[in-house]
Amino acid sequence: MSYRLEKFASTLKQALGEILMKDSLNPDFKFVTIARIEVSGDLKKAEIFISSPLQALDDILRQLQRSQGFIKRQLAKKMILRYMPELQFKKDPAFAFDQKIAARSKPDDHESTNS
Repeated sequence: MSYRLEKFASTLKQALGEILMKDSLNPDFKFVTIARIEVSGDLKKAEIFISSPLQALDDILRQLQRSQGFIKRQLAKKMILRYMPELQFKKDPAFAFDQKIAARSKPDDHESTNS
């Protein structure tokens, strides 16, 4: 990724974080972590990879997609852009992989009480 794309993704990540934490009224958004952002070369599409400690990540993704208009309006106030990128929220595959490993490595309750 070029420096220009990295800089844009970093700025977008910071602005989105502020919107989700401060501007949004949805309490679930406060638990969302933006893992990374991949931006197309023409800056018209942005894939936002998120994770959350909440179990309802699919519901959060749907809520984020429904709130896209609000999020874009808030981004327009924070960033001066010729084109507002189309935002696509996705699960962070690394976080899902980490959760699977953690679930497999947890000892069973009855094994830990016998020790």
